[in-house]
Amino acid sequence: MRSLLIALLLLLWLILGWLYYQDYNKCCGSTKEVSSTPVMSEKTGQILFNWGKSTPILGDGWPRMRDSLALFASDSSSLEIAGYYCKEGSPEETEDTGLNRAMEIKKLFPEIPDDRIITISKSVQCDSSFKSSKFESVSFNLRKRTENIKEIDDRTLIYFPPNSTNKLNSKEVETYLNNVAERLKKSGETVLLTGYTDAAGPAESNIILGQKRANIIRDYLLGKGIPGDKIKSTSKGEVEPLAENDTASGKAKNRRTELQIIK
Repeated sequence: MRSLLIALLLLLWLILGWLYYQDYNKCCGSTKEVSSTPVMSEKTGQILFNWGKSTPILGDGWPRMRDSLALFASDSSSLEIAGYYCKEGSPEETEDTGLNRAMEIKKLFPEIPDDRIITISKSVQCDSSFKSSKFESVSFNLRKRTENIKEIDDRTLIYFPPNSTNKLNSKEVETYLNNVAERLKKSGETVLLTGYTDAAGPAESNIILGQKRANIIRDYLLGKGIPGDKIKSTSKGEVEPLAENDTASGKAKNRRTELQIIK
């Protein structure tokens, strides 16, 4: 009797094992080839674009986002809108595509003066899978803009009054450079300083004057503990003006040192 019971249990175990094997093959043991082609799902966001297009597709939360951005674009700051384009997406995706996207978003801020909005184009790495989905392709930054300091894209313009070469003479600029120094200490990045002048005086003298203006900021950063090999200082004098030199306001825009952090 005991032997018969053991035989029945063994048979039951074999049957259950066979059924489990069959069920496993149906579920998980198939050797059917699976395509490795990635599928790009449609992204969500408040501002989306189609491939090669500059017309924004706005989400329900865009009005609140727009109002928040407009609130911070004050007399002391500018709103930078960067439109992105796919670097390998030619001919539909080009630098102009990115700039057009930024310009279209700019139209959505009619209450902000034109000179308070900066539009730029930037490239990003992407592939053809983006062609079949909407994607985020714009970003925003608030850039400092005062009488002494103006942030644009990857540079900061620090302005100087006429014939000023001896000291910064601005608490605002000192505070800004203190923040730059703290960043450099933490990141180990290098800063490039380029001095410029207006067109008054001989070109050779303006090269010297531009170098002195760059060196003022270099010396300040050295005094804050930034190593000398992390600061590059040069001058371009009166070349590459940002404005015409036939007006006082134009000359003021050209008397500057450009500060660029190199990663």
